[in-house]
Parts: sequence; C-alpha cells; structure tokens
Amino acid sequence: MLFEEFFDDKYDKTDELTKVYNREVIFSYMELLVSKNIPFCLCILDVDNFKYVNDGHGHKVGDRALYEISRRMEKIIGDIGVVGRYGGDEFLVVVPKIVEYDDVWSVWHELIECPRKLKSKDLNDLNMTVTMGSSRFPKDSTNIDGLFELADKALYRGKMKGRNCFIIYLAEKHANINLKTERDKVMSSTYIYATIYKKATQGDIRQGIIDSMNSLGSFFMIDHLCISTNKELLFEYFHPICKKKDFRTIPSELMYKHINNHTGIFYRNSIDEYFNKELAYELRSQGIYSSFWVEIKAHDKSFGFVRADITENPSGRIWQNLDMDVLLNFANTLALELYYQNINLDDLK
Repeated sequence: MLFEEFFDDKYDKTDELTKVYNREVIFSYMELLVSKNIPFCLCILDVDNFKYVNDGHGHKVGDRALYEISRRMEKIIGDIGVVGRYGGDEFLVVVPKIVEYDDVWSVWHELIECPRKLKSKDLNDLNMTVTMGSSRFPKDSTNIDGLFELADKALYRGKMKGRNCFIIYLAEKHANINLKTERDKVMSSTYIYATIYKKATQGDIRQGIIDSMNSLGSFFMIDHLCISTNKELLFEYFHPICKKKDFRTIPSELMYKHINNHTGIFYRNSIDEYFNKELAYELRSQGIYSSFWVEIKAHDKSFGFVRADITENPSGRIWQNLDMDVLLNFANTLALELYYQNINLDDLK
C-alpha cells in the first residue's frame, strides 16, 4: 500500500459494521493517487442477491456475512491495496501500480473467491457470490468520476452476464453500455414481456420465434439460445461475443429425468457432476458452464425445449427470476401457438 502515512489518522473513519474504510477515505485516497499521477485500478464489488440473504436468513445473518466477506477481502488484498465499503452490499477496492490487464485479472480472480462457503454457526454455511466491475487510471479515465462510471458499466455488464464474475472495463467492448436506473429496469422487464408476446403471436410463427429469440438473447446477454428437439437444434441465436458455434442436441429423455414436473424447468447456475454425470458430461463437452431449459408444452403435448447456454463465464451464471420468468413465458406462448395452429417445430425448418 502506498502512502501508509495517509491512513495513520484514518482509523476512526472505518465503516461501523464491516470495519473496512468508509467511502470518504477511499475517495480521498483515489484523489491523492490521481494528484500524484500514480496508476491504479478501481473495483466495485457487489454481493449477489444480498436481499435474499436478509429476507431468508434475517438481517443479523446478513450483517455477519458482510463482516466476514470484508475480512476475507482484506486478507486477499493484503498490503497491495485498500478495501472500503461504498454502501449497502457494495465495496470498493483500490490497488495502486497494478494496471496491466493480466495483472489486474490475477488480483480480481483471487478476490472473487472471497465469499464462497462462509462457515460459521451464525451463517448456516452460506454459499454466496459477488460480481465485480473494474476500471484503471489513467488508461480508462483521468478523473475519479469517469473511473467510477466505467467501473459501474463493467459491473453492469457482469450482472447482465449472469453475476458471479468480474469484468475489467475495455472500451472496445463496454463503451456503449447504457446504465439503467431502477425504474428503467422495471420498464425494461415490462417491455420485454410485451415484446415477446407480440412477436411470438404475430401470425408468422417462424419469424416470431426468430424475432423473439434475437430480443431475448440480446436483452439477457445469453451466449447461445435455441429451440432444442430430440433430433436437432433450431433457430439458434449466438451472442456477438460468443466464440462457440458448434452446439449439438441433447437427448430429450436425458432432460426429462431432471426437468421439474411442476414448472417444466431445469437449470444449473454452474455445471457440476453431482446432479448427474451423464448430463454434466454432455453439457461440459459442449463448453457449457451454465444452462437453462424450459419445456415447450401445451395440453400434454410436448414440442421440445427452449434452451439457453452460457459459455463465456467459467463461474457460470446465476439465473435470476426475471430471466426464468421471461423464458418460461416465451416457451408457454410458443407452445399455445403451435398447439392451436396444429404445427410441429419440424414444420418450421
């Protein structure tokens, strides 16, 4: 850590709950680094779905989790940088003199492991994750407001990618990201529901599927989205940054073993071998780290599955309620259109 003397009188300016520095200290430290033209990287770290921890386990457990995560963050960062609490479930990390992409990647790769399997009698062995967005001075911006905005864009990209990951800002990839307010997010979810229904029921089912999948894949940043039958994959959508193009079908009978009979849904945030080695092998052999499936079914007639795959994030994707609700809505709408028009998916090739 540079300028240890800067922190000598700052010990009374720590966050009361987590005992890391408060936001005032962190911002003052960044101002000092900028004034002396010392390169540094900034990271905004957000605890994923923290509201569910508070709602499901109580605020006492939530507070304890934030404290334990803070301790782990400080241990990992050590004396190469500083850790602070920005507010709520968000933290700031500043690491001076480490700005090369690969070097920053190595630090954040270790930091992202900080919340896993918090073991304590108070924490019920919580298995939590974080999402991180990072920017660098002076490469990305020469002022703190600019750095914070770009780190926020990277964080937003990580959340849309499925959380449980870190994103280092790169202008060529992230410059055009538009940050959304909470109102924007609500309006976007309402809009996407209406858009999918309109496109899927426009009369031309084939074009409706194509238009719907383009909207869904783009909105949720899904690497690979398709309609899967027992014979083949239909209407495949590939996200622009997805390098893989060679996906293949998975036998329906294998999926039916794992589908939830009530919802018609199967998903895994990250692929592991514990749920079924055969299915895990099928997914991993296609380079899939996370997958979501929902059956296209109406009145006991099954047409296939809507399938969404994540390949670009080795940590997988934490599927959110909105993701699953919209994909389920699309599958159900499509199933009813196929059923009442007496059309099979094979007829649409």
